[in-house]
Amino acid sequence: MRPIRLILTGIVAILALACGGTVTPVTQGASSTPSGAPSASPATSPTAAATLLLKVTTEGGFINPAANLNALPSVAVYSDGRILTPGAVDAMFPGPLVMPVAVHDVGPDGAAAILAAIKRVGLDKPATGDGGIAADSGTNVFTVVVDGAATTSRFARGGRPGQPGGPVASGDEERAAALALLDRLLDPSESWGVPAATPGTYPPPGYRVFVAPGAPISGDPSVTRPPIAWPLPTTLAGFGTPANPDRGIAGLRQGVLLADDATRMAPLLEQATAITAFTSGGSLYTLSVRALYPDELGG
Repeated sequence: MRPIRLILTGIVAILALACGGTVTPVTQGASSTPSGAPSASPATSPTAAATLLLKVTTEGGFINPAANLNALPSVAVYSDGRILTPGAVDAMFPGPLVMPVAVHDVGPDGAAAILAAIKRVGLDKPATGDGGIAADSGTNVFTVVVDGAATTSRFARGGRPGQPGGPVASGDEERAAALALLDRLLDPSESWGVPAATPGTYPPPGYRVFVAPGAPISGDPSVTRPPIAWPLPTTLAGFGTPANPDRGIAGLRQGVLLADDATRMAPLLEQATAITAFTSGGSLYTLSVRALYPDELGG
């Protein structure tokens, strides 16, 4: 059986969070910021016009619903040839608050080669079947955008063919091919038929922010970090809008930082760690933050 696909009209932003959250593409302009974030002017980054070709995220699995609030997509590919993947970080505790995003730019010719590979796998077409979803290990969600229409496919995570959890049924070749394509996209040495590009780091034009009341729990009382004062006029108690679902966190809110607010917050976010508390209105808060991707900036 082939995996279920949902055919959607128009380009959609796919949240890189597991367990059912949604991300609304940011409509630029002060009066229409959908999250209620404090940003008062539109994003001006040229990445706002980028066209999404493919994004792979994850969902499900036996994890805390709040564990992936700041999770990045496994990979995102754009029509100009940029391939965005989670960047490398030092194996140390505590880790950074905002995970870096690596860029591998293969240009328009490389993007065309990736699109051809997507079509060979069949990810641009609808299909029917059970999807092979394994609840314990989670699911890879492939979203492909071709000619303004998005197609979403779900494949169970786990091993490759011949490995524990790998494809075993004769109809599971598409899953194996999709996971092989994901492996190629995650390989920085894969040039997609063009001259090798120098890897770089994606400069975030904005941030997706979740705010929870209370200080972070470090898990190690001997390791602490001084809190950072929230510098923006809107307090964290009123930041954005209530998160729905709240992932079991009472008072969880979500919003975005754009333009001047993003620029002002960037150095503070860079120095913060996963256990850094933010102070606002005399209270402590925990922030979960990730970079906004080009397709999430809207028009």
